[in-house]
Amino acid sequence: MSGTRTDVLIAMVLVGAAAHAAGPAVTTGTPEGARSYYRALSKEFRLNTDGLTLQGLLDYLGYPIPAERLEALPSDVLMHPLECDGGLCLPPTLMGARLREGDILASRFFAPKIVNVSAATPAPGWRKLVRLRTHPDSPAARAGIQAAIILFNFIAPVDRDPFAGHSPNTQVMLIAPTHPKYVYWLDFHGLDVDGGSLSLALNQSFDAVSFPDGGTVDYFVPDGCNACHGSPGNRTPPMVNYLDTDHWFDRLTDDFAAVADAGLPLLFDAQTNDTGTVAYARAFDVIRQINEEALAQNQVVHLDSFEARAAQKWLSIHERDDAHQPPVARGFSSDGGPSWSGAEASGLALLNRYCFRCHGSVQFSVFDRPSVVVRAGDMRQRVTPGKVQLRISGFRMPPDRVLPANEAAALDQFLKNVK
Repeated sequence: MSGTRTDVLIAMVLVGAAAHAAGPAVTTGTPEGARSYYRALSKEFRLNTDGLTLQGLLDYLGYPIPAERLEALPSDVLMHPLECDGGLCLPPTLMGARLREGDILASRFFAPKIVNVSAATPAPGWRKLVRLRTHPDSPAARAGIQAAIILFNFIAPVDRDPFAGHSPNTQVMLIAPTHPKYVYWLDFHGLDVDGGSLSLALNQSFDAVSFPDGGTVDYFVPDGCNACHGSPGNRTPPMVNYLDTDHWFDRLTDDFAAVADAGLPLLFDAQTNDTGTVAYARAFDVIRQINEEALAQNQVVHLDSFEARAAQKWLSIHERDDAHQPPVARGFSSDGGPSWSGAEASGLALLNRYCFRCHGSVQFSVFDRPSVVVRAGDMRQRVTPGKVQLRISGFRMPPDRVLPANEAAALDQFLKNVK
């Protein structure tokens, strides 16, 4: 190939990359877009978002539960809502319908995905997930909402109870399978801010290397939400992401060794990391139920998506096994070709540490070997960008940190050799 033609092709690649990545790697959206989205959501679901609080949402869903108790109570207490001794003490019938087994699922767990890993010493992240099935005669059910998934987010040093304070930002997914988008988004301030008033955005560090002020920026609904849930650019209905417990254990050997040293339980409700105990099995089974529901939603929306394949893979290897599985055991192939092998374990570990935060749900999964093979050339340019490429906002990967030179070189070499 002649030098002139090579230069032209390189220029075409860079122009294409600039057009594709003119902003941050994860779509941020805008305040105007978020306000417009909430107005449309209010109309579609007969939910007045003006002045809406988390408490108001719970009432809309048919749950007379104080929002503070939903945030503070342990998961097993929430999942037994009729009990009164320190529990919710709900009546057996709500809005004309009996509480059903499994109406409330709850789990507390380690969440490296929400941590600013560009910090010198990243403080561990934790999440509390509460899934509420709407009651048959609630305003939400009448509007076609099947369930709501509420995600409380916490950041805490290892010497503190991670769930002792308020979630500074609480995300909500409304699951509405009869509506065009299937999943709809709400975001709330912490309960200490106007009682958990509606927010336009999640402040996060997905693009930390592109922004000042500690590496965080606002990701506005719905664009920022859709981008990480299988729908970048709002082109297709978004999906519920499965919970990858194995990835949480993986991260104890790199950025979050302090969590391991402190002996903190990653499935917090188990109060142990011993996967052979009854307490762990009970906590893990809740994750299994959550992932089964995520897979069912994925298959309805995008049957052959990599998201559905990844959720199915997790469920297959954990069908009767709660133990941590290494990255190679979680690999899969979207085209029927080879999956990751033991000889590729070190390279896959780098992808898992530095790329899975986004590329477990954005565009492709690093556990899908064929998807990495076909993108390896582009990935190499983004891991070790040149001077011109560095001037393209959002081009450098990963977007949440600057890789150490030796790690970037190792990842580049691995991608060069993968076939």
